[in-house]
Amino acid sequence: MEQLLKEMLDAFLITHAPPGQEEEMVDAARPYLETYCDEVWQDAHLNLIGKIAGESSDDAITIASHKDEVATMVERIEEDGRVRLDPLGGILPWRYGEGPFDLLGDETVTGVLSVGSTHSSARSGDIYAAKTSKPLTWEMCYVECGMTRDELLERGVNIGVRGCVARSRKTPMYMADRVCGWGLDDKGAVVANLLAAKLVSEGPRPSRDVYFAITSSEEGGCSGGQYVARTLPSTTMIAVEIAPVAPEYPIEMSPAPVVFYMDSYTYDKGLCDRLAAVGDELGFGHQRGIFRSLGTDVSIALKAGLVGRGACIGFPTENTHGYEMANLEAIGNCARVLERYVAEPI
Repeated sequence: MEQLLKEMLDAFLITHAPPGQEEEMVDAARPYLETYCDEVWQDAHLNLIGKIAGESSDDAITIASHKDEVATMVERIEEDGRVRLDPLGGILPWRYGEGPFDLLGDETVTGVLSVGSTHSSARSGDIYAAKTSKPLTWEMCYVECGMTRDELLERGVNIGVRGCVARSRKTPMYMADRVCGWGLDDKGAVVANLLAAKLVSEGPRPSRDVYFAITSSEEGGCSGGQYVARTLPSTTMIAVEIAPVAPEYPIEMSPAPVVFYMDSYTYDKGLCDRLAAVGDELGFGHQRGIFRSLGTDVSIALKAGLVGRGACIGFPTENTHGYEMANLEAIGNCARVLERYVAEPI
């Protein structure tokens, strides 16, 4: 499984998939889904969905992971060609630092996300504030492409165009027990979802239908997950996500998956307890977390009353919404928990 896991990570993490412009991830993930599922389609919200038919259509299960990454949108282009950005999702500019940045116009234009020269004084207001007194904000940054405003417009770079950290910076790095890169939230979870589909497809026919949903536009609103919860005939929905490692949470960078008991909404305790027990049964254990400043496709769908019961399982990740580092084995172990749950659901 490790070889396949790395194959998918290598393919997915180099894609550009800002919210609402996720075709590269669809093209990368769909062949795997078609290999493992009985049916595959894309719905009106551009969610990519695979189905493995069970012995019954009653009480179906949906496993959800989103394919979009935190990114930016062009807010305006100044007369001198400097491009100003707004965030899509919870991305902070200091997470990227100065460096190559891709603007996805009619053609991809690579510029440099910039703040300005360090050798400056209070006469250079934004730079001086970033040096001395103020956290870096998007208003203090710009992308310099070495082009005029008109030259950018000719290439389709205009207001509303998405911007991502440059593809040249996206090749994942493997370090000890970790995979490191941009966009593990949530492309690493897409890997776990697809591995779960593979494991389910190789076992006995499940007792109920199982849907594997690779959702769209999660960052900033979870609209794809809500659409899935509303339109698919499932009563149970389980999200796969990153699980943040931070001083306030009792989460360790280990192979043990993390069961979310609450983030922006409370998950179903019985379902969470069952996922936790499965991790213990499989021998790698589990971790538990209650997370602040976080929401998932499932917690938002639960809050809106769009699904009957829900849970979330994640893999420990440092530097979330930045240059992320995730425990590699935990990604595969999330898939193993999901496969066992599908085989023996509550």
